[in-house]
Amino acid sequence: MDEIIFLKETTSTNDWLKEHCNSLSDGACVTAERQTMGRGRRGHVWNTASGMLAMSVLLKNPRDFETLTARVGLAVCSAVEELYTGVKAGIKWSNDIIIENRKVCGILCESVRFGDTLNVICGIGVNISQTDEYFKSVGLLNAVSLKEASGVELPKEVLCKKIRENVISRAEMTFKECYSEYKARLLNLGREVRITRGNDEHIARAVDVAENGSLICEDENGRFEVYSGEVTVRGKDGYL
Repeated sequence: MDEIIFLKETTSTNDWLKEHCNSLSDGACVTAERQTMGRGRRGHVWNTASGMLAMSVLLKNPRDFETLTARVGLAVCSAVEELYTGVKAGIKWSNDIIIENRKVCGILCESVRFGDTLNVICGIGVNISQTDEYFKSVGLLNAVSLKEASGVELPKEVLCKKIRENVISRAEMTFKECYSEYKARLLNLGREVRITRGNDEHIARAVDVAENGSLICEDENGRFEVYSGEVTVRGKDGYL
């Protein structure tokens, strides 16, 4: 039976699931009309606008935890393409979903251990119906909504249900099974990227993705792997 919980307001859907995960079943999902203390990777603030879908999915003891963000990204891409005809979705390593070179979705997976159970909360924020004017007014020049990209506005519940379904399905797969599709969707490959670690920046070329989901880059000293927990990667001269 589907377990999707609808809230009017919460601090963040990830926080809500952390507080209630022990009483919920594997695959439980929560979505909120408004979240007041949402966050993205590396502590970035992310509060929900009216045209955004904020949701989190609970996974208990998922396989290949280290590559889960990558597989959740694939789940979102396939959900978007199934529901919005003609829209093509890609991934900016490591956790942004891209349409028409602009961000439509961000992903934040967090883990909480309880005894022998590793609870993983997959937070997903999708721009559904905001306008370009709205994004400009709040300084999000690299953002786009599904309505702007497709001309279609679907109910949040429809997209939430499809994403949850796909996340559960992808969580049952290994990254090896998804590797070829992930690499094909990865938009950073072949581009020069700016790798930021703290106050340090480094320019390199993204050339491949490893079987553990890390980004393989290359500079004058050779190839090296970049891990998502420690850095931010953007294009050398822009977002991609």
